[in-house]
Amino acid sequence: MTTSARTFWIIIGAGVLAVAGFVAQVVLDPGAPLPLVDLSAYQIAGDRVLDGVALYDAPLIGTTKGVFEFVYTPFSALLFVLITAFDGAAFIVVGLLVNLALLVGIVWVGLVQLGHERSGRLPVVALALAGVLLWCQPVRETLVFGQINLFLAALVLVDLVLPARVRWKGALIGIATGIKLTPAFFVLYLLVTKQYRAAAVAVGASVATVLVGALVLPADSVTFWSGAFLDPARVGVPTDPGNQTLRGLIARTLGAEGAAQLLWSVLAAVIAVAGLWLAARLSRSGRELAAVLVCGLTATAVSPFSWVHHWVWLGVLLVHLLDRALRRGTMAAWPALVGTAAISVYGFFAVMSGLVGMLGWPDGNVVAVLYQSAYVWFTVAVLVVVAVSLRRTDKRAVTPSRGTWAPAASRATSRPPA
Repeated sequence: MTTSARTFWIIIGAGVLAVAGFVAQVVLDPGAPLPLVDLSAYQIAGDRVLDGVALYDAPLIGTTKGVFEFVYTPFSALLFVLITAFDGAAFIVVGLLVNLALLVGIVWVGLVQLGHERSGRLPVVALALAGVLLWCQPVRETLVFGQINLFLAALVLVDLVLPARVRWKGALIGIATGIKLTPAFFVLYLLVTKQYRAAAVAVGASVATVLVGALVLPADSVTFWSGAFLDPARVGVPTDPGNQTLRGLIARTLGAEGAAQLLWSVLAAVIAVAGLWLAARLSRSGRELAAVLVCGLTATAVSPFSWVHHWVWLGVLLVHLLDRALRRGTMAAWPALVGTAAISVYGFFAVMSGLVGMLGWPDGNVVAVLYQSAYVWFTVAVLVVVAVSLRRTDKRAVTPSRGTWAPAASRATSRPPA
Protein backbone atom coordinates (compact mmCIF):
# COMPACT_ATOMS: atom_id res chain seq x y z
CA MET A 1 0.00 0.00 0.00
CA THR A 2 1.44 3.38 -1.02
CA THR A 3 1.86 6.19 1.48
CA SER A 4 -0.96 8.23 -0.09
CA ALA A 5 -3.29 5.21 -0.14
CA ARG A 6 -2.48 4.39 3.48
CA THR A 7 -3.15 7.99 4.50
CA PHE A 8 -6.41 7.94 2.56
CA TRP A 9 -7.73 4.93 4.46
CA ILE A 10 -6.55 6.28 7.82
CA ILE A 11 -8.47 9.50 7.17
CA ILE A 12 -11.56 7.55 6.12
CA GLY A 13 -11.38 5.44 9.28
CA ALA A 14 -10.89 8.49 11.48
CA GLY A 15 -13.88 10.16 9.82
CA VAL A 16 -16.13 7.16 10.40
CA LEU A 17 -15.14 6.93 14.06
CA ALA A 18 -15.57 10.66 14.55
CA VAL A 19 -19.05 10.67 13.06
CA ALA A 20 -20.06 7.64 15.12
CA GLY A 21 -18.84 9.36 18.27
CA PHE A 22 -20.69 12.56 17.36
CA VAL A 23 -23.94 10.67 16.82
CA ALA A 24 -23.57 8.75 20.06
CA GLN A 25 -22.60 11.70 22.26
CA VAL A 26 -24.58 14.57 20.78
CA VAL A 27 -27.55 13.51 18.68
CA LEU A 28 -28.56 10.67 21.01
CA ASP A 29 -27.79 12.63 24.21
CA PRO A 30 -31.03 14.05 25.67
CA GLY A 31 -28.97 16.75 27.41
CA ALA A 32 -27.38 18.00 24.17
CA PRO A 33 -28.18 21.51 22.92
CA LEU A 34 -30.35 20.20 20.11
CA PRO A 35 -32.84 21.02 18.67
CA LEU A 36 -30.79 23.83 17.09
CA VAL A 37 -31.73 26.59 19.50
CA ASP A 38 -30.03 29.40 17.55
CA LEU A 39 -31.64 28.29 14.31
CA SER A 40 -34.94 28.33 16.19
CA ALA A 41 -34.25 31.97 17.07
CA TYR A 42 -33.58 32.74 13.41
CA GLN A 43 -36.88 31.08 12.58
CA ILE A 44 -38.63 33.36 15.06
CA ALA A 45 -37.04 36.33 13.30
CA GLY A 46 -38.50 35.03 10.04
CA ASP A 47 -41.90 34.67 11.71
CA ARG A 48 -41.69 38.26 12.94
CA VAL A 49 -41.10 39.43 9.39
CA LEU A 50 -44.17 37.55 8.19
CA ASP A 51 -46.27 38.78 11.13
CA GLY A 52 -45.08 42.40 10.91
CA VAL A 53 -43.55 42.34 14.41
CA ALA A 54 -40.50 44.52 15.20
CA LEU A 55 -37.20 42.62 15.07
CA TYR A 56 -35.10 44.59 17.53
CA ASP A 57 -37.49 45.76 20.25
CA ALA A 58 -37.40 42.55 22.30
CA PRO A 59 -35.32 39.32 22.46
CA LEU A 60 -36.38 36.57 20.12
CA ILE A 61 -36.47 34.10 23.01
CA GLY A 62 -37.11 35.19 26.62
CA THR A 63 -36.84 38.75 27.92
CA THR A 64 -33.19 39.07 29.03
CA LYS A 65 -31.20 41.79 27.25
CA GLY A 66 -28.18 40.40 25.46
CA VAL A 67 -29.64 36.90 25.30
CA PHE A 68 -31.20 35.82 22.00
CA GLU A 69 -31.64 39.37 20.79
CA PHE A 70 -31.64 39.71 17.03
CA VAL A 71 -28.21 41.07 16.11
CA TYR A 72 -28.17 40.53 12.36
CA THR A 73 -29.33 42.86 9.60
CA PRO A 74 -32.91 43.27 8.39
CA PHE A 75 -31.81 41.63 5.12
CA SER A 76 -30.81 38.50 7.03
CA ALA A 77 -34.26 38.34 8.59
CA LEU A 78 -35.71 38.20 5.09
CA LEU A 79 -33.54 35.16 4.37
CA PHE A 80 -34.68 33.53 7.60
CA VAL A 81 -38.25 33.57 6.27
CA LEU A 82 -37.13 30.57 4.19
CA ILE A 83 -36.83 28.36 7.28
CA THR A 84 -40.25 29.19 8.72
CA ALA A 85 -41.79 26.37 6.69
CA PHE A 86 -39.95 23.68 8.66
CA ASP A 87 -40.81 22.31 12.08
CA GLY A 88 -40.35 19.23 14.21
CA ALA A 89 -37.96 16.54 13.02
CA ALA A 90 -37.72 18.07 9.53
CA PHE A 91 -36.42 21.31 11.05
CA ILE A 92 -33.63 19.45 12.89
CA VAL A 93 -32.70 17.18 9.98
CA VAL A 94 -32.62 19.94 7.38
CA GLY A 95 -30.72 22.28 9.69
CA LEU A 96 -28.05 19.67 10.42
CA LEU A 97 -27.74 18.45 6.84
CA VAL A 98 -27.35 21.94 5.40
CA ASN A 99 -24.55 22.80 7.81
CA LEU A 100 -22.89 19.43 7.21
CA ALA A 101 -23.04 19.97 3.46
CA LEU A 102 -21.49 23.41 3.91
CA LEU A 103 -18.73 21.93 6.05
CA VAL A 104 -17.92 19.26 3.46
CA GLY A 105 -17.96 21.88 0.71
CA ILE A 106 -15.60 24.17 2.62
CA VAL A 107 -13.15 21.31 3.22
CA TRP A 108 -13.31 20.31 -0.45
CA VAL A 109 -12.59 23.87 -1.60
CA GLY A 110 -9.71 24.03 0.86
CA LEU A 111 -8.20 20.80 -0.46
CA VAL A 112 -8.46 21.99 -4.05
CA GLN A 113 -6.76 25.24 -3.10
CA LEU A 114 -3.98 23.26 -1.48
CA GLY A 115 -3.26 21.67 -4.86
CA HIS A 116 -5.13 18.36 -4.68
CA GLU A 117 -6.59 17.23 -7.98
CA ARG A 118 -10.36 17.12 -8.25
CA SER A 119 -10.48 13.34 -8.47
CA GLY A 120 -13.43 11.15 -7.64
CA ARG A 121 -11.98 10.31 -4.24
CA LEU A 122 -11.42 13.89 -3.14
CA PRO A 123 -15.08 14.38 -2.04
CA VAL A 124 -14.71 11.22 0.06
CA VAL A 125 -11.64 12.66 1.76
CA ALA A 126 -13.51 15.95 2.29
CA LEU A 127 -16.43 14.07 3.83
CA ALA A 128 -14.14 12.14 6.17
CA LEU A 129 -12.23 15.25 7.26
CA ALA A 130 -15.53 17.04 7.83
CA GLY A 131 -16.47 14.15 10.12
CA VAL A 132 -13.27 14.64 12.10
CA LEU A 133 -14.02 18.38 12.34
CA LEU A 134 -17.22 17.55 14.21
CA TRP A 135 -14.87 17.42 17.20
CA CYS A 136 -13.52 20.90 16.55
CA GLN A 137 -15.45 22.95 19.09
CA PRO A 138 -16.33 25.99 16.93
CA VAL A 139 -17.56 23.71 14.14
CA ARG A 140 -19.41 21.45 16.54
CA GLU A 141 -21.18 24.34 18.28
CA THR A 142 -22.16 25.83 14.93
CA LEU A 143 -23.81 22.53 14.03
CA VAL A 144 -25.60 21.79 17.27
CA PHE A 145 -26.76 25.38 17.79
CA GLY A 146 -27.79 25.79 14.16
CA GLN A 147 -25.58 28.84 13.64
CA ILE A 148 -24.84 30.48 10.28
CA ASN A 149 -21.05 30.70 10.64
CA LEU A 150 -20.31 27.96 8.11
CA PHE A 151 -22.64 29.59 5.59
CA LEU A 152 -20.83 32.91 5.91
CA ALA A 153 -17.41 31.24 5.76
CA ALA A 154 -18.46 29.36 2.62
CA LEU A 155 -19.58 32.57 0.92
CA VAL A 156 -16.29 34.29 1.74
CA LEU A 157 -14.04 31.35 0.86
CA VAL A 158 -15.70 30.59 -2.48
CA ASP A 159 -15.57 34.27 -3.42
CA LEU A 160 -11.90 34.69 -2.61
CA VAL A 161 -10.73 31.62 -4.52
CA LEU A 162 -12.53 32.68 -7.69
CA PRO A 163 -10.21 33.77 -10.51
CA ALA A 164 -9.81 37.54 -10.88
CA ARG A 165 -11.42 37.36 -14.34
CA VAL A 166 -14.81 36.47 -12.84
CA ARG A 167 -16.73 39.73 -13.12
CA TRP A 168 -19.01 39.09 -10.14
CA LYS A 169 -16.10 38.25 -7.82
CA GLY A 170 -16.78 40.08 -4.56
CA ALA A 171 -20.55 39.67 -4.67
CA LEU A 172 -20.62 36.78 -2.19
CA ILE A 173 -18.52 38.75 0.30
CA GLY A 174 -20.95 41.63 -0.12
CA ILE A 175 -23.91 39.35 0.57
CA ALA A 176 -22.15 37.88 3.62
CA THR A 177 -21.53 41.42 4.90
CA GLY A 178 -25.18 42.20 4.27
CA ILE A 179 -26.14 39.34 6.58
CA LYS A 180 -23.57 39.95 9.32
CA LEU A 181 -21.11 42.85 9.45
CA THR A 182 -17.93 40.94 10.36
CA PRO A 183 -17.23 39.73 6.78
CA ALA A 184 -16.70 43.39 5.83
CA PHE A 185 -13.12 42.78 6.96
CA PHE A 186 -12.61 40.81 3.75
CA VAL A 187 -13.52 43.88 1.70
CA LEU A 188 -10.44 45.50 3.24
CA TYR A 189 -8.49 42.40 2.20
CA LEU A 190 -9.64 42.87 -1.39
CA LEU A 191 -8.41 46.46 -1.24
CA VAL A 192 -4.97 45.68 0.20
CA THR A 193 -4.49 42.95 -2.40
CA LYS A 194 -5.42 45.49 -5.11
CA GLN A 195 -8.52 43.61 -6.20
CA TYR A 196 -10.32 46.90 -6.67
CA ARG A 197 -13.07 45.72 -8.98
CA ALA A 198 -13.94 42.85 -6.62
CA ALA A 199 -13.95 45.28 -3.68
CA ALA A 200 -16.30 47.59 -5.57
CA VAL A 201 -18.59 44.65 -6.41
CA ALA A 202 -18.56 43.61 -2.73
CA VAL A 203 -19.50 47.11 -1.59
CA GLY A 204 -22.22 47.30 -4.25
CA ALA A 205 -23.68 43.93 -3.24
CA SER A 206 -23.61 44.93 0.43
CA VAL A 207 -25.37 48.23 -0.30
CA ALA A 208 -27.94 46.31 -2.32
CA THR A 209 -28.76 44.14 0.70
CA VAL A 210 -29.21 47.27 2.81
CA LEU A 211 -31.58 48.76 0.23
CA VAL A 212 -33.59 45.53 0.00
CA GLY A 213 -33.87 45.43 3.79
CA ALA A 214 -34.92 49.09 3.90
CA LEU A 215 -37.51 48.59 1.18
CA VAL A 216 -39.17 45.58 2.80
CA LEU A 217 -38.53 46.40 6.48
CA PRO A 218 -38.19 50.20 6.71
CA ALA A 219 -38.86 50.57 10.45
CA ASP A 220 -36.50 47.77 11.43
CA SER A 221 -33.85 49.17 9.09
CA VAL A 222 -34.04 52.56 10.81
CA THR A 223 -33.69 50.88 14.22
CA PHE A 224 -30.74 48.74 13.15
CA TRP A 225 -28.72 51.26 11.16
CA SER A 226 -29.38 54.18 13.52
CA GLY A 227 -27.59 52.50 16.41
CA ALA A 228 -28.65 48.93 17.20
CA PHE A 229 -25.77 47.51 15.17
CA LEU A 230 -23.28 49.46 17.31
CA ASP A 231 -24.63 48.14 20.62
CA PRO A 232 -22.41 45.17 21.61
CA ALA A 233 -24.58 44.60 24.69
CA ARG A 234 -27.19 43.12 22.36
CA VAL A 235 -24.86 40.15 21.93
CA GLY A 236 -23.59 39.91 25.51
CA VAL A 237 -21.45 41.69 28.08
CA PRO A 238 -17.79 42.04 27.01
CA THR A 239 -16.54 40.27 30.15
CA ASP A 240 -18.44 37.07 29.33
CA PRO A 241 -15.93 34.17 29.34
CA GLY A 242 -17.42 33.07 26.04
CA ASN A 243 -16.29 36.29 24.36
CA GLN A 244 -13.20 35.07 22.52
CA THR A 245 -11.99 38.46 21.30
CA LEU A 246 -9.33 40.99 22.15
CA ARG A 247 -12.04 43.15 23.69
CA GLY A 248 -13.13 40.27 25.89
CA LEU A 249 -9.55 39.66 27.00
CA ILE A 250 -9.04 43.32 27.95
CA ALA A 251 -12.47 43.63 29.57
CA ARG A 252 -11.87 40.59 31.79
CA THR A 253 -8.45 41.81 32.92
CA LEU A 254 -8.61 45.63 32.89
CA GLY A 255 -12.29 46.50 32.60
CA ALA A 256 -14.56 47.51 29.74
CA GLU A 257 -14.65 51.28 30.01
CA GLY A 258 -12.40 54.33 29.77
CA ALA A 259 -8.73 53.64 29.18
CA ALA A 260 -9.39 49.92 28.69
CA GLN A 261 -11.81 50.69 25.85
CA LEU A 262 -9.21 52.98 24.25
CA LEU A 263 -6.55 50.30 24.62
CA TRP A 264 -8.80 47.79 22.88
CA SER A 265 -9.42 50.18 20.00
CA VAL A 266 -5.71 50.83 19.48
CA LEU A 267 -4.60 47.20 19.79
CA ALA A 268 -7.46 45.98 17.60
CA ALA A 269 -6.40 48.42 14.89
CA VAL A 270 -2.77 47.29 15.15
CA ILE A 271 -3.70 43.60 14.92
CA ALA A 272 -6.10 44.26 12.06
CA VAL A 273 -3.44 46.10 10.07
CA ALA A 274 -0.87 43.39 10.81
CA GLY A 275 -3.28 40.64 9.75
CA LEU A 276 -4.18 42.40 6.51
CA TRP A 277 -0.53 43.10 5.68
CA LEU A 278 0.50 39.50 6.27
CA ALA A 279 -2.50 38.18 4.35
CA ALA A 280 -1.63 40.41 1.40
CA ARG A 281 1.92 39.05 1.37
CA LEU A 282 0.65 35.48 1.50
CA SER A 283 -1.70 36.19 -1.38
CA ARG A 284 1.10 37.68 -3.48
CA SER A 285 3.11 34.50 -2.95
CA GLY A 286 0.23 32.36 -4.23
CA ARG A 287 -0.93 31.05 -0.83
CA GLU A 288 -4.51 32.24 -1.07
CA LEU A 289 -5.99 29.79 1.43
CA ALA A 290 -3.42 30.78 4.06
CA ALA A 291 -4.22 34.43 3.36
CA VAL A 292 -7.94 33.82 3.82
CA LEU A 293 -7.29 32.00 7.10
CA VAL A 294 -5.16 34.84 8.46
CA CYS A 295 -7.94 37.28 7.58
CA GLY A 296 -10.62 35.07 9.09
CA LEU A 297 -8.79 34.63 12.38
CA THR A 298 -7.87 38.31 12.57
CA ALA A 299 -11.41 39.51 11.84
CA THR A 300 -12.84 37.24 14.53
CA ALA A 301 -10.23 38.32 17.10
CA VAL A 302 -10.73 42.09 16.63
CA SER A 303 -14.53 41.89 16.48
CA PRO A 304 -16.25 43.45 19.54
CA PHE A 305 -17.82 40.10 20.43
CA SER A 306 -17.17 36.59 19.11
CA TRP A 307 -18.57 33.45 20.65
CA VAL A 308 -16.55 30.25 20.36
CA HIS A 309 -18.72 29.07 17.48
CA HIS A 310 -17.73 32.12 15.43
CA TRP A 311 -14.20 30.68 15.10
CA VAL A 312 -15.03 28.13 12.40
CA TRP A 313 -11.90 29.22 10.50
CA LEU A 314 -10.00 27.05 12.98
CA GLY A 315 -11.52 24.01 11.29
CA VAL A 316 -10.17 25.08 7.91
CA LEU A 317 -6.81 25.83 9.51
CA LEU A 318 -6.65 22.27 10.84
CA VAL A 319 -7.10 20.94 7.30
CA HIS A 320 -4.36 23.27 6.07
CA LEU A 321 -1.97 22.20 8.83
CA LEU A 322 -2.72 18.50 8.25
CA ASP A 323 -1.91 18.93 4.59
CA ARG A 324 1.33 20.72 5.45
CA ALA A 325 2.33 18.08 7.99
CA LEU A 326 1.67 15.19 5.61
CA ARG A 327 3.45 16.82 2.69
CA ARG A 328 6.43 18.36 4.42
CA GLY A 329 6.64 16.44 7.70
CA THR A 330 8.98 19.06 9.16
CA MET A 331 9.78 19.38 12.86
CA ALA A 332 7.43 22.37 13.09
CA ALA A 333 4.52 21.05 11.02
CA TRP A 334 3.26 18.32 13.35
CA PRO A 335 3.57 20.35 16.60
CA ALA A 336 1.65 23.17 14.90
CA LEU A 337 -1.12 20.74 13.97
CA VAL A 338 -1.24 19.13 17.42
CA GLY A 339 -1.19 22.49 19.21
CA THR A 340 -4.00 23.88 17.08
CA ALA A 341 -6.05 20.73 17.57
CA ALA A 342 -5.51 20.89 21.33
CA ILE A 343 -7.04 24.33 21.81
CA SER A 344 -9.83 23.86 19.28
CA VAL A 345 -10.92 20.37 20.30
CA TYR A 346 -14.36 19.93 21.81
CA GLY A 347 -14.21 20.21 25.61
CA PHE A 348 -11.03 22.32 25.82
CA PHE A 349 -12.64 25.18 27.73
CA ALA A 350 -14.63 22.87 30.02
CA VAL A 351 -11.51 20.89 30.92
CA MET A 352 -9.47 24.03 31.60
CA SER A 353 -12.25 25.57 33.66
CA GLY A 354 -12.55 22.39 35.71
CA LEU A 355 -8.79 22.27 36.24
CA VAL A 356 -8.66 25.88 37.48
CA GLY A 357 -11.61 25.23 39.79
CA MET A 358 -10.14 21.99 41.11
CA LEU A 359 -6.85 23.71 41.97
CA GLY A 360 -8.72 26.53 43.70
CA TRP A 361 -6.96 29.28 41.79
CA PRO A 362 -8.52 32.75 42.19
CA ASP A 363 -10.25 34.63 39.38
CA GLY A 364 -7.85 36.51 37.15
CA ASN A 365 -4.95 34.07 37.59
CA VAL A 366 -2.53 33.68 34.70
CA VAL A 367 -3.91 30.32 33.57
CA ALA A 368 -7.47 31.70 33.43
CA VAL A 369 -6.34 34.76 31.48
CA LEU A 370 -4.61 32.47 29.00
CA TYR A 371 -7.26 29.80 28.47
CA GLN A 372 -10.31 32.10 28.60
CA SER A 373 -8.82 34.03 25.67
CA ALA A 374 -7.06 31.08 24.05
CA TYR A 375 -8.20 31.90 20.54
CA VAL A 376 -6.99 35.50 20.81
CA TRP A 377 -3.52 34.45 22.02
CA PHE A 378 -3.51 31.80 19.31
CA THR A 379 -4.27 34.38 16.62
CA VAL A 380 -1.42 36.58 17.81
CA ALA A 381 0.87 33.54 17.71
CA VAL A 382 -0.27 32.74 14.15
CA LEU A 383 0.52 36.28 13.03
CA VAL A 384 3.98 36.08 14.58
CA VAL A 385 4.71 32.68 13.00
CA VAL A 386 3.51 33.88 9.59
CA ALA A 387 5.64 37.03 9.86
CA VAL A 388 8.75 34.99 10.74
CA SER A 389 8.02 32.49 7.96
CA LEU A 390 7.64 35.25 5.37
CA ARG A 391 10.84 36.88 6.54
CA ARG A 392 12.70 33.59 6.08
CA THR A 393 11.11 33.12 2.67
CA ASP A 394 12.44 36.50 1.63
CA LYS A 395 15.96 35.28 2.37
CA ARG A 396 15.80 31.99 0.53
CA ALA A 397 13.75 30.18 -2.08
CA VAL A 398 10.67 28.31 -0.93
CA THR A 399 11.36 24.57 -0.44
CA PRO A 400 9.18 22.47 -2.79
CA SER A 401 6.54 20.24 -1.25
CA ARG A 402 7.52 16.63 -0.60
CA GLY A 403 4.94 14.98 -2.76
CA THR A 404 1.29 14.63 -1.93
CA TRP A 405 -0.94 12.52 0.27
CA ALA A 406 -3.86 12.90 -2.16
CA PRO A 407 -5.96 9.80 -2.95
CA ALA A 408 -4.09 7.19 -4.95
CA ALA A 409 -6.50 7.44 -7.88
CA SER A 410 -4.47 10.35 -9.24
CA ARG A 411 -1.51 12.46 -8.31
CA ALA A 412 -2.03 15.96 -6.96
CA THR A 413 -0.79 18.76 -9.13
CA SER A 414 0.07 22.29 -8.25
CA ARG A 415 -2.78 24.66 -8.97
CA PRO A 416 -2.12 28.22 -10.05
CA PRO A 417 -3.18 30.72 -7.42
CA ALA A 418 -6.61 32.18 -7.84
